[in-house]
This record gives sequence, C-alpha cells and structure tokens, in this order.
Amino acid sequence: MESTTTEIDWEALEEEWGEEVDEIGSAGSRLQRVKYFLVDLSTHSLSVVGAVLLLAVVVVAVLAPLLAPYSPSEIDPGAVRAPPSAAHPFGTDSLGRDVFSRVIFGSRIALQIAVTSMGIAFLFGTVVGALGGYYGENVDAVVRTAIDTTWAFPAIIMGLALASILEPNLTTVLIAIALVFWGVFARLVRGEVLSLRELDFIKAAEAIGLSDRKIISRHLIPNAIVPAFVVVTLQMGNAIAVAASLSYLGLGVQPPTPSWGIMLSSGQQYITSAWWMSVFPGLAIVVVIMSFNFLGEGLRDTIDPKLEDKR
Repeated sequence: MESTTTEIDWEALEEEWGEEVDEIGSAGSRLQRVKYFLVDLSTHSLSVVGAVLLLAVVVVAVLAPLLAPYSPSEIDPGAVRAPPSAAHPFGTDSLGRDVFSRVIFGSRIALQIAVTSMGIAFLFGTVVGALGGYYGENVDAVVRTAIDTTWAFPAIIMGLALASILEPNLTTVLIAIALVFWGVFARLVRGEVLSLRELDFIKAAEAIGLSDRKIISRHLIPNAIVPAFVVVTLQMGNAIAVAASLSYLGLGVQPPTPSWGIMLSSGQQYITSAWWMSVFPGLAIVVVIMSFNFLGEGLRDTIDPKLEDKR
C-alpha cells in the first residue's frame, strides 16, 4: 500500500489566510467601534465644550487674514499702548500694533507647534515602542533606556540646551518638545504591544508566516495606539505651554512673529499701565490649553470609564 505525503505550501497558506488574520486583528469592526465611541464621547459635556472651543480656534487660525482687522506687524506710531476701543478691541502694544490681530495670528503658531511637535513625537514614539514591545530583550532594553533618558530632561531644560547649540526659532521649539514627549507615547504603545503579542490572532499571524513588518504595522500598532491618541490630546496643551514659556524666555519663536509667549513677555513691563498687552494673549493660552484638556478628559473617560470612577 502506497503512502502519500502532503507538502504544505507555506506561501500559499500565507496568501490564503492573511486576509482572515487581518479581519481578526481588526476585529472587523473598527468603523463600528469608532461610531459608538463618538456617540459616547458626545455625552461627555466637558469634551463637547473642549471640541467646540478647539474648532473655533482652528477656524480662527485658518481664517486669520480675513478676521484680523490689521496686519500683525503693522505699526501705528500714533496709537502706542492705546487701550481697548472700537478701532482696537484688544488695544495696541508698545509699537502700536493691534493686539487683537496679533492674538488671532498667534493661534496659527500655537496650533502649528501643538500639531507638528506632537505629531513627530507620536509617530516616532509609536514605532519605537512597538519595536521594543514586540522584539523584547535587547531591543526593549535599549528602548526603555532611551525613554528614561529623555524623561530626565524637562522640556524647558531641553529647550535651553538646544537654544545654546542651535539658533532660537520655531524649529528649535519643535525639536525640543518632540524630544521630550516621544517617550510618553513609546511607553504606552510598548505596554499595549506586550499584551497584544500574546493574543491568539498574533500567534496565528506568526504561524502562517507573516513578516514582522506586517504583524507590527497591520495588527499591533493599529490596536495599540488608542491610549496614545488620548495622551496626544492632553499633551498638545502641554506643548503650547512649553512653547509659550520658551518664547517668553526669548528661546523660542522670535519677534516679530506674533507668538503668544512673546506678547506676554513684551507686555510684562507695562502690566500696570497697559494690562491688555499681557492679559489677552494670556487668556488665549489658557483657553486653548483648557480646550485640549477638556477634550482629552472626555476621550480618556470614554475609552476607559473605570478611570472616571477612580477619580
């Protein structure tokens, strides 16, 4: 009696079952989960307030040339430190520039810093954290050491160090913030990947021969970045605060750019005689930071309602 042996075509198996594993990895319902998530988020009053305020700030930033009554750099020698009036709703500064227009254009700088610096930190931290969590051992040890090293330097100290090496400008601010905050996202993603790599659908992906790149990019990262999204929102407010602090110290965005931190610094010496020079940009910083925090709180409570009960 002849015995027959069947050889397994591993390449065909990967192609045949790859889509099935993809469906399991994504749970086949990401869009549905996003829909439920948005519905739950809309029931959180503070997150709705934060989202509305942020939307307003984005609209103001996009339409700044249309909304601002003056150019942010236009000087009027006849209206130096003029108080708020119909012609200048927020008054003017020590050079006669319209504070209202500068606050409006300053929203562009603030959002650019928040989105760009946190975007760089998020992307870099996510990739590094996923690699450390998936490969473990030596790779994970390097990742953890790098995270601990960057956390040892506050953003202000990092900005001071970079400003002494590089020219103080917007790029320096972005680099300083990204270098400090990437470790936050790397730590979160690493922890999620450590749990996910033990699940059945990851084991199935490895069993059918999917490459590490496909496993990490298709299955691990998409399922591990949800907590990082919440932290992105919360840290954007911190990024704006750090950028304003660096500009206030003269180590960030440089004049005549209409940065809120610069406006605070230039108005400090006139706080008793021309309070509007500092108060209005200060209020703008507070409103934007609170908006990001409100939205982040709503995202956190929606993703993990148990966190709300613990507070």
